Amino acid sequence: MRLLLLVLAMFTAQGIVSGLLPENLAPPDLIFLLAILVSAVSSPYVGLSSAFALGLVQDLHSAGLPGFHATGLLFAALAFYRLSPLFNLHESPGQAAILSGAFLAKWLGYLLVAYWLRNPLLNPLLLGWVFVGELVFTLVMGPWVLRLGRAWVGALRG
Repeated sequence: MRLLLLVLAMFTAQGIVSGLLPENLAPPDLIFLLAILVSAVSSPYVGLSSAFALGLVQDLHSAGLPGFHATGLLFAALAFYRLSPLFNLHESPGQAAILSGAFLAKWLGYLLVAYWLRNPLLNPLLLGWVFVGELVFTLVMGPWVLRLGRAWVGALRG
């Protein structure tokens, strides 16, 4: 039940942050950070399936292409599990490396779906500004969101 409340809170926060920023700025991807948080505190089976499920909910919530965000978050969770043994998630440089690698993997998943669907609206050249803005805001907010999420999950376990 508390995990469901966390998911609802993150989707609500994503909508609020998206509405507060100007239209030409891409908001941080809080759902991506939620998928990384769930992956960090659970087994790969739960983390990968949760990332895919969060992506499907995000696709349905945003009336987007079914599977677009699901594939991106699944790639991000895979990259997280690959990078987490190499870097320490509790230190700033390691956290930045893991978040950056997972973010790049998420966008690789997006581009894979865009290529597969051959959708002209999903042109990588047009999405470059979205990528840069989202990357900067997500990396800036990432440590705070992960720290708060880990504290909340720790309170659940303790």
